[in-house]
This record gives sequence, C-alpha cells and structure tokens, in this order.
Amino acid sequence: MEYESIISTINESDCSLLTTINFDGPTGYDFFWAMYTDKWTWIPFMLVVIYCLLRPGNWRHRLLMVCSVALLFLLSDFVVSSFIKNVVCRPRPSHDPAVMNLLSYVNDYRGGAYGFPSNHASNGFAAATFLALLLRNRWVTLSAFLWAIGSCYSRMYMGVHYPTDILCGALLGTLFAFLIFYLYRKAAKRLALPLYMEIYRSKEVLAIPVIFLLTVVTLLLLSL
Repeated sequence: MEYESIISTINESDCSLLTTINFDGPTGYDFFWAMYTDKWTWIPFMLVVIYCLLRPGNWRHRLLMVCSVALLFLLSDFVVSSFIKNVVCRPRPSHDPAVMNLLSYVNDYRGGAYGFPSNHASNGFAAATFLALLLRNRWVTLSAFLWAIGSCYSRMYMGVHYPTDILCGALLGTLFAFLIFYLYRKAAKRLALPLYMEIYRSKEVLAIPVIFLLTVVTLLLLSL
C-alpha cells in the first residue's frame, strides 16, 4: 500500500510539472522547439563533433574512437528504445488518457506509444558526458550540456515525455558515458595509445561550441 502511495505521488507530481512546462505557446516558440527537437537540425553540429574526434591520432586511435562512440550510442539508444521501453511499457503523456487531453501539441506530433525512458535525454547526456570526459574543455562541456538540456526541455514542451522519463534517460546516458570512457581508457592503455585529451588541439574543438551557437541563433532568427 505504501509503495502504491509513493508511485501515485510521483505520477501526480509528474503530471503537474509537465502541464506547467507544456503550454500553448506562440507560433515562433512552437517553431523553435519543434526544430530544436528534430535530429536533422543538428546534423552540422554532429559532423563537427565527429570531425574533431577523428582528426587527431593515427588510424588505430581513430578506430578505437569510432568503436567507443558506436558502442556508446548502441547502449544509449538501442538499449533504451528496443529493450527498456518495451519492458516498462509506460505510455507517453501524449498517449496517456489521464493527461493527454490536458496537453498542447506542436504540429499534432504525439510520438510513439511508450516514453520511459527518453531516448533524447539518454543520447543527449551520453554524448555530452562523454565529450566532457574526453576533451576536458569548458566551452565544449558547456555547449554540449546546454544542447542536451535544451533537447530534454523540448520533449516536455512538445508533450511527449514526462519529467521522470527525461530524468531517468539522462541518468542512464550519463552512466553509459562513464562506462564507455572507462573502457576507452583501458583499451587505449592496452594498445599503448595516447588518450584523446593528450593529443587534440584545443583551438580546433572550439568549433563545437561555435556551431552550437550558430545553430541556436539561426533557429531564433527563423522563429521571429
């Protein structure tokens, strides 16, 4: 009985917070977050990140980096979407009869049936945490986490994730990033390869925060 009471309280808080975050905003605000949450918007950002990660080192180090990133997103995306969501089977708020009619939607986008945990949160925080651990550059870290946090907010504003979907997805992504970074360090040591932070040029990776800022400014201008 106590367990059911705790779950009920969490669900009520989830719904209350979501209905505060999700509101019928102006057209420009809707456009901004609809574009922000779209993965295609961030293709230039991702290409710059990939370029920065693969530029230094020899082919062995690049191969290790490719394997590390691929494994990270296999965990943060595939495990979340194809395993955990289908085990938990928690409906998205946009598919939950208890709250779906209280929410506003952008372009009538509702997402898939299940939403726990959030793939956007898992992928975003996995990438941001891994970059922070790998580069140890304050501007890259700041821009990566701002990007991830914005992505998380956009999912709640769109009405397709509860706050706990976001929180658990972010925690999972962060844990996956620490795990992969640990394995990356172990593999680099075994292969007698320098760590990325020892060989990259700090000025080159500043392209990451620059392209993030340019993307956000472009979205803001298009939203006017």
